[in-house]
Amino acid sequence: MNKEQLLSKKEQLLSKKEQIEKIAKIVLIAGIFLYPFLCSFFGIDLGDTGIHMFNYENIYSNPDKVGFTCYLTNVLAWGWLQIFGGLGIWGLNLLEVIVEMVMAFAVYKVFHKYLGDLQTLFGILIAIMASDTYLNIFNYHQFNVFFLILILGFEFKAVVEKKFKYSFVAGIFLTLVVFSRMGSITALVTCFIYVFSYLYNNEDVKYFMKHLGVFAGGVAATFGVLAAFLAITGQVEYFINNIFRLSGIASTAGSGYSIENLWSTFIFGNLDAIASGVIYLAASMILLLGMNILFSLKGIHPKKIILNIAFSAVVIGIAVYMLVYAYDVNTVPNWPQMTTGPSFFIGILYVVTFCYVFFNMYSKNGNPDLIILGICAIMLPLLTIAGSNTGTKHVILAFWIIAPFAVSAVCRFVFSKAALEAVNAMTEKYGLKIRHGAVLACTGIILVCMGVKFADMIYCTMNFDSVDRSSLRYSVNSDKLKYMKTTEREADAVNGVLDCINHLDEEKERPLMVFGGAILMYSLNEMESYVQPWVTNPNYTEEKLKEDLKLAKENWEEKPVVIFCRTNNYYGFEEYNYDALIESELYNQYNGKKDWFMKFLHRNDYRLEYANDYYIVLAPGDMTKSEDYDYNWYIVGE
Repeated sequence: MNKEQLLSKKEQLLSKKEQIEKIAKIVLIAGIFLYPFLCSFFGIDLGDTGIHMFNYENIYSNPDKVGFTCYLTNVLAWGWLQIFGGLGIWGLNLLEVIVEMVMAFAVYKVFHKYLGDLQTLFGILIAIMASDTYLNIFNYHQFNVFFLILILGFEFKAVVEKKFKYSFVAGIFLTLVVFSRMGSITALVTCFIYVFSYLYNNEDVKYFMKHLGVFAGGVAATFGVLAAFLAITGQVEYFINNIFRLSGIASTAGSGYSIENLWSTFIFGNLDAIASGVIYLAASMILLLGMNILFSLKGIHPKKIILNIAFSAVVIGIAVYMLVYAYDVNTVPNWPQMTTGPSFFIGILYVVTFCYVFFNMYSKNGNPDLIILGICAIMLPLLTIAGSNTGTKHVILAFWIIAPFAVSAVCRFVFSKAALEAVNAMTEKYGLKIRHGAVLACTGIILVCMGVKFADMIYCTMNFDSVDRSSLRYSVNSDKLKYMKTTEREADAVNGVLDCINHLDEEKERPLMVFGGAILMYSLNEMESYVQPWVTNPNYTEEKLKEDLKLAKENWEEKPVVIFCRTNNYYGFEEYNYDALIESELYNQYNGKKDWFMKFLHRNDYRLEYANDYYIVLAPGDMTKSEDYDYNWYIVGE
């Protein structure tokens, strides 16, 4: 074969490779869009979705009952509803998909040239599949991550490209993220990127201070605009009161949001995650050694081959056990439809990212830009869960940078001859040579193990309706839930309540009170809340509830229609756990609120209007013809 033929063959191979990469890109991009879009139609969550909807719909009409912790999130969603309200709640699901698409574009645009096109897209797909185990509706947690990505992306560009304008934009987004979720004041920590670049790259102190000054300018300018907007809309008082309310909660000893509890949850949640990641890394190294024995049998005496195969089988068996054990080493948090997946996968991503950052910091061929990128990757999940009392639960929303970074790191180790040669330069001193075939085989086994667990996580984590996707085929008779599907049991239960209240109060002139977690009932029935919407919220004290009742008596001549939730809707509407959920709710006293609730019903002559397996509707005597007072059995079992 002559030189021209060799060149022609090489060109054909390159062309074929480019075609494969192009097809792979199209498939990944299609998956990135289609996965969240299709998920947006399935699942009706009555709890968290209800809280978000209540805030969105009442931000201006009933601001005293809305949490201003997420002010900008509420305002944006309110504006969206004014324009696309005809789409109902699915319209807000669509807004969530749009936000995710912008996040995907931002991550790809900023980081792909450092991580590789396919690696970045594959990491984004992982991130989007993980994040869609959370709520479908547009929410402040995802909006928080959206702004954090923009802050980190612009700070990264500011220090890498040495352009101050990006620092100004990052400052703008810092203010926006704080107004979108007040707890995200912790995003100030992202300024560590400037500090690290200053120290690591030995930059001039004036240059460093100018970046911080420009960043502060962006913060101040945006704060001024938002403060003016609050003043114009007359909501400054509510915003400031919310700050004091949060301060009170944080300073309350024993509260889920006390400073001590938040720090403990944050630190030990992440350490537990890292521990599972370290175990998985150790198992991977043991597996590689076992596979390497199998790939090093050539030229060995037949008797030793048998011995080596047996020894290799033992080593591989131990490694596989450790791979499985790492997933379950941390206990499953006591939340509905939860797995160890979020903690496990962020643990692996932390460890891989730490290792790759360490390599680039101390290797002769290290890339300073990748070090800063790795710091951004680690910061995003840490800042996402900072200020949350649920540990690593919300970390599933924060794989956007760390997943592409880890995918790129693994690909460079597995497919780079230079990386393998560097490893062998160290191991050959001890008479050990790692075979490329062993690396590929080991990687394949690890990916299969991780893939199975990842599939389990995205299928079983936080669905609220049912883990069985095939059962989500039924509709609720409400324009606000059109296009969306749930289980037959949930649809029947909710439809029964809606029909009852429609006949009971057609004009919707009365307020509503929901005792339980089905907060979406306020929105579906288009009724105002008599007191705070989430009566059973642990942070809604009995003392504050009594104050709100006095205020409600002044504002309303009529008593409210009452919905009592017989089960915790977060645990779904399945038949297999129904009896356990009923029993749990009968004995749950909600820190004395149930006693108050029963006295309220008896004192105001409430009667049973409707009952099904999951809800009862109660109405005061002046609005119902019912003579049924036998509702104690449904509430306290007596």
